[in-house]
Amino acid sequence: MEKETDTSDHVRRNRIIAVTAGVITVVAIIFAFAADYLGLGWKWMRPAAEILLLAELVGLIVLERHQLFEPVQETVDEIKNDTAELRELLAGMAQQISASGQTTAYATSHELLRALTRLTREAFARDQETPQILRLARFAGEPTALISDPEYAGEFKAFNAALIEGMLSSRSPADAKSRWWSIRILGAVWNTRQFDFILESLVNDMFAAKPLNFEIKFLVQPGQSRNALLSPLITDREALLTFDDPAAMFRWGIRFQGRQYTLLFSRWFDEAWSQASDAHLVYSRDGLNQAAIDRIRLELGGNPEIKSGATSDAA
Repeated sequence: MEKETDTSDHVRRNRIIAVTAGVITVVAIIFAFAADYLGLGWKWMRPAAEILLLAELVGLIVLERHQLFEPVQETVDEIKNDTAELRELLAGMAQQISASGQTTAYATSHELLRALTRLTREAFARDQETPQILRLARFAGEPTALISDPEYAGEFKAFNAALIEGMLSSRSPADAKSRWWSIRILGAVWNTRQFDFILESLVNDMFAAKPLNFEIKFLVQPGQSRNALLSPLITDREALLTFDDPAAMFRWGIRFQGRQYTLLFSRWFDEAWSQASDAHLVYSRDGLNQAAIDRIRLELGGNPEIKSGATSDAA
């Protein structure tokens, strides 16, 4: 209240000074014109009036600067504050949208395989600040039905190629984005025919590249029924769950976008990974583990001495 009173008195005083200076300036101008009109010898009167007029203008600007400029500055400050608040609001909305996540459904195998390929490539192409793990699991489904089908074989190979693009080799450049990634694949097997088919379909592509950031482990479930299950692909930003049934893999899928989803499904995958025995770790940084392959064949009831040509070459 006291501050407002001081401001009001200051404005009143400035206005009185301005009015007084204005009256003096007007009188000087009148005398200057009168001197010219009457032919008086007051030659100094006109320059004096012009100086007084200029002084009046300068004085008004100086005395009323808080009225002329301070409101503009206050408006600018308010705009800056409003802009900062708006940015904070937008940032909060972006975080809420990211936290709430989004879902996308893929109703056919074609759509699903294309989405798996795209998400994998996009993940490997992103710049990273911390090490990441791409997690892929296959808990059910008959692989031969899909991989051997000409209608889907090309799309499955494209997905396989996308995985290989993220693999680190001894020849990878120092700035390769694959250096930020590790790839873990966890598969469930229940008979030797299925296990050998998976090895054959992976050996020529993944194993032959001798990647340094790739691991594959198997859950050995001999003779167990192959119920329909959901199997995940988990990147740094998304999780895609695919539905696999006893007849085939990649029937349909649901994509979850959001950090909370990747954390949730990553814990699920990591628990399943830890439950699988390290004795069933077929490939790691150390290379192909033939002892693990023989052990899995033995547990599945097959002959551990039987080796496919591709496996033998990779070993």
